[in-house]
Parts: sequence; structure tokens; C-alpha cells
Amino acid sequence: MDSNLETTAEPQSHSRLIVVTWCTLIWGLILFGRLVQLQVVEHAYWARTAKGQQTKDVNVVAMRGQILTRGRGMLAMSVPDHAVHVAPLDIPDVDFATSMLAAALELDLQELERKIMVARRDGRGDLCIKEYATLEQVDRVRSFHLDYASIRGTGRRIYPKQTLAANLLGSVNGEGEGEGGLELGLNEELSGVNARVEVEQDSRSRGYERNYIDGAPMAGANVRLTIDEGIQFVAENALREVLEKEKIPFGSLVVLHVKTGEILAMASWPTFDPNERVSGQGELASRLNQAMTVPFEPGSVCKVVTMTAALETTRLRPDTPIPCGGTVKRILGRDIHDEHAYGVLPMDLVLAKSSNLGSVSVGMEVGAANLLRYLRLFGFGKSVDVGLPGESSGVLYPLRKWKPDSIASVAIGHEMMTTTLQLAQAAGIIANNGVWVKPHMVLDRQSPGAAPEPEVVPPPEQRIRPETAIMMRRMMERVVLEGTGKEAKLRGYTSGGKTGTGKIFEAGKGYQQIYNSTFMGFAPVSNPEIVVVVTLNRTTKKAGGVAGPVFRKVAQDALRILGVPRDVPDATPAAAPSDRLGEEQEEEEREINVVQVDPNLLAGPKVPNFEGMTLRAVLEQSAAAGLRVDVVGSGIAKRQEPPPGAVLDSTRRIRVVFSR
Repeated sequence: MDSNLETTAEPQSHSRLIVVTWCTLIWGLILFGRLVQLQVVEHAYWARTAKGQQTKDVNVVAMRGQILTRGRGMLAMSVPDHAVHVAPLDIPDVDFATSMLAAALELDLQELERKIMVARRDGRGDLCIKEYATLEQVDRVRSFHLDYASIRGTGRRIYPKQTLAANLLGSVNGEGEGEGGLELGLNEELSGVNARVEVEQDSRSRGYERNYIDGAPMAGANVRLTIDEGIQFVAENALREVLEKEKIPFGSLVVLHVKTGEILAMASWPTFDPNERVSGQGELASRLNQAMTVPFEPGSVCKVVTMTAALETTRLRPDTPIPCGGTVKRILGRDIHDEHAYGVLPMDLVLAKSSNLGSVSVGMEVGAANLLRYLRLFGFGKSVDVGLPGESSGVLYPLRKWKPDSIASVAIGHEMMTTTLQLAQAAGIIANNGVWVKPHMVLDRQSPGAAPEPEVVPPPEQRIRPETAIMMRRMMERVVLEGTGKEAKLRGYTSGGKTGTGKIFEAGKGYQQIYNSTFMGFAPVSNPEIVVVVTLNRTTKKAGGVAGPVFRKVAQDALRILGVPRDVPDATPAAAPSDRLGEEQEEEEREINVVQVDPNLLAGPKVPNFEGMTLRAVLEQSAAAGLRVDVVGSGIAKRQEPPPGAVLDSTRRIRVVFSR
């Protein structure tokens, strides 16, 4: 019986061993098959899944380029900073998350909760909850080890000069993109190239290795402007003072270098601090650069174009008598008004006294087609294109849209619109002997590690004849010495210009007794270095008394800052017209000044011999010598007063008579 039991037990043990062996083999085959599936068949899928859990891509924003003045003063710069972001859809407990983050980042709890809930509702995968976090705040957030919170490097835009040139610079938005001014116009160059970084992280989402995916970020280019910081400061102060004093809502000012076309200053009012973020579209609209975005009817400053066209297309000359009549005259079916009854004036005094009737007469002599052609030659009706967004081209209607009496309006600066920047461009042509040089405000750009690249500007163009420009400068000097621009007289420098008081038209009400008051001028007269144009919008005062003094202040300081030599002896400065001295006081002051003059200065220059020379030769020689010449007639110089060789004092002119 024992042997039978042993015989029976052996087969049972053997069977169990076979079963266990097969089970083990099958299980091993299953494991091997699964391993092959995971490691070979589905390898790519699981590798991506693992990488997704262990790494994340982070966008690294490139540092925005700097904006500098011509002297390399800092107007805009970026500094490294940190922003805190969350993934709203990954937050398991919103109440817990908001309470933690609000306390760590010193945020309003309810406002943070509202932002996160709105982002979750909109399906947003990313939300910036703190744009500029301090290092202490960053450390607090990191200590929480929140999977849905991340710290990102960013650049904070800073404007060290605060309101200086603010309307010119513009600002940036919350995404670091330009939203106005040069920040928007040069956004692509300033922004640089961002980069993506692959960050490897541990189980607590702590990054321990970073790899650039497409290369390191590249900072934006530094842009150096033509703006002179000192002149910009003077311009903004002078503009602000007069606008606040006279309670004028808007104004602008442009200072242009005559020979190069470089914009040395561009001021606008009202202004703002670009360090403060725009709160809405209404505030953004209030940050306009008035100098180039807001066109207006210029009024009498356009008489400069009318007179220039007359000198080039008719036989009219500065001494040609122009009938002005009384204070009202009906021309082309409409009444034209003058401040005074001038009777008959020479054309240069028509400009100096700003006679509307005389200017309309000159304009009719020029003709509509010629007048329109010269307005276009001076740049009206077309944007200057200085690289700023929102620049207006003004309004200049084609001839087919002119009414029969339009020439009477256009000749004196109505039925057209322009900007302060366009007026500066036009004045620059007169000041630069008829040569147009494109106004611009970028000197050079410098990419990281590269040499500065100067701004490329179009070649200059001769728009009017040199002798015409010289005659116009003398006529515009007379505006300052004897006409409506006496408030623009400078100390130590000659100056010329033109006032413009354009009545403002309001729909349904017609022209009102409020004005766009403008002064457009240059200095020194014989060899101008700068053009200054001042526009004061919606003022109750005329240009000579309100815009002229601003020109005087800015031009005086700008010439000093630029180191331009004076062309009027210091001993006989032009008294500031705003002092309003009586005639007896002025005469007494002149006598005192003469007594104080250095006897060596009284000798003065000798009068050259102009007889037998052409008009162009006389004007060129006199301009080069800094002499003032009154031209009579045309052709060849026949006689002159004072005669050749005579001593000429600084206040006297040389009268040269020409005939054919």
C-alpha cells in the first residue's frame, strides 16, 4: 500500500511542476510582449509622455532696445524683472490658490479670484497675475511648490526722464509691445528676438536644467534719436508755461536743424508719464502727439508760400506796390477783411503787416494752379513720414475741387489744413536757400554686438530758387522788425518768421473768435541754423502776442545750446518786446546802448561794390557776408546806397537798384 501511495504522489508532483512551469513561461511571455510593446512599438509615445511630465517649454522675452537722445541720454530702457503666471485650468482648488497667491504677491483677493474665474470660463491656459514681482514675492511663490504657478523672466520698461518727450516716445502695453509713438513705430526693431527654453523639472516641478530650443534670445536694437535733450526740455517748458498761463488746451512745437533736417525737439501738450500704464482707450487718445497727428487751418503763415510763388511765377518783387484798400473788400463774391486800412503797401510790407487784402491780390496774380503747385513743393498735403504712427498728411484739395473763390481762402491759409511738423518742413526750405532736406528723428540704430548704422535719408532737392529763398528771408525778417512778429525778436541774433492766426471753424456755427495761433520762424537770418514752429490751438489771442514769445524763448536757448555765434553785437540787444516800452523809453534805451558800444564795433564793415552784378550774385555775396540788402527792380545792379567803400553800421541796409 505504501508503494502505491508513492507511485501516485510522483505523477501528481510532476503535473503540478509542469503547470507551474507553463504558467511561469506564459507569464514571462506576456511580460516580454508587454515590454516589447512599451519599449519598441509604443516607445515614441511614452517617451513624449515622460518628457511632457518632466520638462516644459518657457518663453524667454528678449530685452527691449534702448531709446537715446543724440547725446546718448537715456529716454527709454528695459531692466530684468519677474512675472508670476498661473495655469487657470490646472488649479484644483481656486479658493485655496487665490488665498495663497494673494497673500504672497500682495494682491487683492477678490480681484485675483475674479481674474482666475474669468480665465477658467474663457478656457485660457495661461494668466499673468503679477507683472512685476519683487524677489521676496518670487521666493514666497516658489516655496509653495505649486504645479500650476510659474515664474518667468521679463523686461520692465522704464522712462527715466518721465514726461520728457513722452508724446514722441509713446509707451508699451502689458505684453511689452509698443502702443504709441516711437515705441509702436519702431516696435519690430526694439523688440528683438524671443527664445524658447526647455526646462527639466523634478517631481515637485522644480527646474534643474535649461536648454535653449532655437538659440538664445537676442536683445532689440538701441535707437539714437536726433532729439537734443536740452532743447527738448526748453521747448516743453516754454510750451507748458504759455498754455497754463493762457488756459489753452492744446499746443505743439517743433525745432528743426536747417542743414541736416534733424528734428532737435518735438513737444506736445497735454503730456503724460509713460511709466504709468494706459487705463483705457480714452486715455490712449489723450496721449496724441499734437505736432504731427492733429491738422489745422494755418492762417497767415501760408502767406509765405503765396509770396514765394509770386516771386517765382510773376514780375512781382518785394518793393512792388500792392493795392490793399480799406478794411473790407469784396473779392470774387465774398468779403475779405483786414485789421487796418493799409491803402497801398509794397509786397514785403504786405507780408510784414499780414494784410489779407494784399495777400489775396498777390494770390490772384499767382493763379490757382501755380499756388497749388507751390504748396505741394513746400510739402503740404503729404505726410512728412518720420516713422511715427498716426501722422496726418493734412488737407490740400486738388484743383478740380476748388470753388471760384477758393484762391482767396487758400492764399491766406484757409480751405486747407496742415500740421506743425509740415510747417517746420516748409520753413526749412526757405531757411536752407530753397533746398528741401527730409526731416527725420533717428540718427542711428545699433544691434547687439554690431556697429551703429546711420539713418538713411533721401538726397536733398532744390525746391525753389536760392535767390527767392534769400529774398523771402529778408521779407520774413521784416515781419519781426516792423510787422506782426515783433514779439519774436531775439537778443544777439537776427530772426525772421511769420505769424498765423487762423480762426477755428465749427460746424453749424461758422468761424469763431478762437484761433489756431502759430509762429513759424528761423535764426539767424543770413545763415539760418534752426527753424522753430509754435502752434497754440483754441486760444483767444492772436499769434504775434502769444506764439511769438514762445518762439523767442525756445530759439534763444536753442541757439545758445548749439553754440551758434551771435550776429548782432551784444551791446545793442533787441529789447524783449513783451516789456512794451514806450517810444520815448525805446529811444532813450537806444541812446544808452550806443554810448556803451565798443568804439571798435562802430567802425563796421565796408560796403562792397555791387554795381554791374546780377541779382543772384548780389544776393549770394551779401548773404555770405551777412549784409542786409533791399532789392529794387530786376536785371543788373545800376546803383546802390550807401556807395561802395562806405562804413556800414549793424542796423543799416544796403539799397541796390537794378534795371535791364
